[in-house]
Amino acid sequence: MGKKLLLIVSMLISLFFVSCTNDDESEMTDYEISEIYGYTFYGNITASSGNTLIPSIILYNDERCDWNMSVNGMNNNQFYYYSVKNSTANYTLYWYSAENVSYCKSKDSSKASMVVQLGINSADEIVILLTGDDLTGVSGMTNTRVKMSKQTNIEKNTTPSKIEFDEEVEDITISIPENAVSANWAGESSYSGKFVFMVGEGGSFAKGQGTSGTDSDGNEITPTVLITDTSAVSVNTVTIKVPRFAYTEAMTIEPYDIAGVQVLKDGEVYYLSYEAGSSSSVTAQKADGTTININSLTLKGKLENGILTIRTSFNPGKMPFPIIQIFTSGSGD
Repeated sequence: MGKKLLLIVSMLISLFFVSCTNDDESEMTDYEISEIYGYTFYGNITASSGNTLIPSIILYNDERCDWNMSVNGMNNNQFYYYSVKNSTANYTLYWYSAENVSYCKSKDSSKASMVVQLGINSADEIVILLTGDDLTGVSGMTNTRVKMSKQTNIEKNTTPSKIEFDEEVEDITISIPENAVSANWAGESSYSGKFVFMVGEGGSFAKGQGTSGTDSDGNEITPTVLITDTSAVSVNTVTIKVPRFAYTEAMTIEPYDIAGVQVLKDGEVYYLSYEAGSSSSVTAQKADGTTININSLTLKGKLENGILTIRTSFNPGKMPFPIIQIFTSGSGD
């Protein structure tokens, strides 16, 4: 009962304090939400870990927005949304991931991925308060009032980025049989092929055909997996270099090595297995030359009839949900 009361009180407080601090609502300027369309706003949050997060938000129009939990380590997350005006310059926004766009169109608030209170103090300053989150699991953001300022150095943009959502892309499970035994790698050292990707569990944010982008001459890069036998260092292991992952301009990750991948065999089928754990990470380089941690990395692979399939799942930087990459080769090269 106490928790329910606390939640109700929190919600009531949000409606009073998310907007302007002026106690007399009649003296407030009633800014319409359309007045901030296309502008990017930055805020500042100190997480419980002590890290400073710089969240950003842009409302492109009345149905699409992008949210970034921290521009110093994450990528924009794309949402569909609708808004309800509560009072003077005060709105409730219901955000939906791509897989739930039908609920957004029908305005089913019970299926919203996130619920955000928005107060517009001026054309240059807003305040947001996250009061519902069934998506990220980031507790430090919930019920934290965040003041955000318009970024005058970022051009106004009312054209939302395209959300990749290919219904035909599905996740897979690579299960290693119980009777599989450790073995030396007997496959090829290089496999070319293609991959699909998903953002969020089950591809809740986006999913589609992956790409490794283009090289300096503008030529399409063929996704390639390189496998190096490291049994001399650690018995029945390999190092796997995963393909370049060009998701967006800001989140293009160069090929990186995953060392200590276990090799197992059942009959004529070879299996690959790696799990870094939530506290470990691999460091990779982004296309802009900066580095990023590849957290909570797992890899499962299978080589059967000359076809290599590899599924990786990882959280890039501070992103609270995974990117899943499923690579399938043509045949051993």
